[in-house]
Amino acid sequence: MADRRRALVAACVGNVVEWYDFALYGAFATVLASTYFPSADTQAGLLAAFAVFSTAFIVRPVGALLLGRLGDRRGRRQVLATAIILMSLATAGVGVLPGYRSIGLLAPVLLVLLRVAQGLSAGGEASAASAFVVEYAPAGRRGWYGGWIWATFALGLGAGIGAATLLTWRMPPATLASGGWRLAFLAAVPVGLVGLYLRVRLDETPRFRAVQRAQAVARRPLREAVRAYPGRMLIGFGLVAAVSLGFNTFFIFLPTHLSAELGIPLPRALAGALLGLAVMVALAPVLGRLSDRVGRKPLLAAATLSLLGLTVPIYLLIRQGGPVGLALGYLLVGVVLSGFVLPSLLSELFPTRMRASALSVTYGAASALFGGSAPLVHALLVQRTGNPLVPAYYATAVALVAAVGARRLPETAFRPLDADEPSVVAGEWSVAG
Repeated sequence: MADRRRALVAACVGNVVEWYDFALYGAFATVLASTYFPSADTQAGLLAAFAVFSTAFIVRPVGALLLGRLGDRRGRRQVLATAIILMSLATAGVGVLPGYRSIGLLAPVLLVLLRVAQGLSAGGEASAASAFVVEYAPAGRRGWYGGWIWATFALGLGAGIGAATLLTWRMPPATLASGGWRLAFLAAVPVGLVGLYLRVRLDETPRFRAVQRAQAVARRPLREAVRAYPGRMLIGFGLVAAVSLGFNTFFIFLPTHLSAELGIPLPRALAGALLGLAVMVALAPVLGRLSDRVGRKPLLAAATLSLLGLTVPIYLLIRQGGPVGLALGYLLVGVVLSGFVLPSLLSELFPTRMRASALSVTYGAASALFGGSAPLVHALLVQRTGNPLVPAYYATAVALVAAVGARRLPETAFRPLDADEPSVVAGEWSVAG
C-alpha cells in the first residue's frame, strides 16, 4: 500500500508541474504577443501568439509516438522522468528568452522551438501518468486513482493561471509587460526539480514488470493497438477532442478574449477560470471514486450530455463579464468537466503491453487537432464571421460526436484491467495486483 501511495503522489506532483508549465503560455498570451511579435496591431499579435500556442499541440502526436513507444518498451517510469525534465527546461527557457526588440525575428523563432519542446513533453505526460497510476491502483479503486490525475491536471492548469492572476493583480501593467511575467516561468525550475526527484525514485509498475517477466513486451505496440482496438481508439479520440476543446475554449481562449476584445480586466477573467479549475480539483477524485461504485459509463454519459447542452449557455453567461456571471459560469464548467473519468476509463480500454502507445496517440492526436488549435481557430472564426458565439457552437458540435461515440464503449469499471489479454499472461498479472 505504501508503494501505491508513493507512486500516486509522485505521479500527481509531476503532473501538476507539467500542466503548470503548459498553462502559463495561454495565461500570458497577451503579454507574450507584445513581447515576441513585431506587429502594432493587437489582434494580429494575439493571433500570432495563439499560433505559437498551437505548435505545442501540433507536435504532441510526435511526442506521443516517441514517448508512448518508449513507455511500452522500457516502462512508464522512464517516460515520466523524461517528460518533466523536458517541460521544465523549456518553460524556464521562455522565462529567460529576450524579446523581439532585443534579438528581432530570432525571438519568435526560439519561442516556437521552446513550445515544440513543451509539446513533445506533454505528448507523453498525459498517457504515461494515467497508465502509471491505474496500473498501480488496487482492484476497485482505479477510478479513485485516475481521478487524482484528472484533479492534478486541473490543479497544474490552475497553478499556472493562478500565478498569472497574482502577478497581474500585484504588478503595475508596465512592470508586468517589461518582464515581471517571467517570474512565473522561472518558478518552473525548482518545482520541476522536486517533481523529478520524486519520479526518479519510483519503481516501475507491477503490471509492466509482469509483462517483462512474461517476455510479452510489444515490439510494435502502436501497430498492435490500431489493429486490435481501432474502434476504442476512435471513440477515445472523440472524447479527448471534446474535453480538450472545452478546456482550451473556456480556460485558455475565453479569458484572453474577454480581456483583449471586451475590455474586461485580465485578473477578473483569470480569477473566473481559476474558480472552475478549483471545482475540478475538488470534484474529480470524488467522482472518480463514485465511478468505481456505479461504473464509468453513467458518469461519462452525464458529462458528455451536460457538455453538449450547456456549452452555449455557459459561454453566454461568462461572456457577460460580470462577477456573478463569471463565477457561476466557470463553476458550471468545472462541474461538467469533472465528470469525464478519462484517465481510468481510457487506460482500461487497452492492455498493459500496448497501453502507453494507445493512450499517447489518442490523447496527442485529439489534443493537437482540436484542443491546441482552439484558441487560434476561435479567434479566426470570430474575426471572419463577426459572431462571438461561433466558438461555443463549434465546441457543441464536437461534444455531440463524443456523446454519440461514448454510448458504444463497454463498461470497464468492474472488469480486470487486462481482461482482453491471453489467459496465461493475464493470470500472471493478476498475481501482480
